[in-house]
Amino acid sequence: MPDMRDAMHGAGFQGARRESNRSDDPSPARRDDRGSMDSQFPPGYPKYFTSEGHTRVELITAEAENLAARFESDRLKRHQLRSFYDHAKRQLQRLLYGAPFGEVHLEIARLKAFAADRAGRADNALPWSFKQFIDRNVDAITDEASFKKGFMPHFEAVVAYCARIKD
Repeated sequence: MPDMRDAMHGAGFQGARRESNRSDDPSPARRDDRGSMDSQFPPGYPKYFTSEGHTRVELITAEAENLAARFESDRLKRHQLRSFYDHAKRQLQRLLYGAPFGEVHLEIARLKAFAADRAGRADNALPWSFKQFIDRNVDAITDEASFKKGFMPHFEAVVAYCARIKD
């Protein structure tokens, strides 16, 4: 069977993956279809602000650069990255034009559903590491400040460091 599995994988078919959305999943780390661990996130990630309430510099520099390198090695495609970033950017624009955060927060939360859908596709699947990035950051967005001054500058920096990624 391993030969058949390798042949199918080489032809672009990826078998069903076990995915658990349970928060009580006992596994300490998950593996994507290439077997790599999701340890690319620093402990407590994402932490947007310092104790004084300022956006953490490491979030925009080292952490963003490390994530971009991981996404590149996991073969994230530029159009995949841009579709998520563009959606987030549209929500930021809505806030700037006066939409209440409660309405915008719903659209931000939808990023998790989009990531789950695209990660589960057989063709052009979203890398597991990027799905985890989206999930962790959407969960960390609790108010307008965490979105505008935490997540968006971080995501913008990740996109900038991903300049080498091609479609």
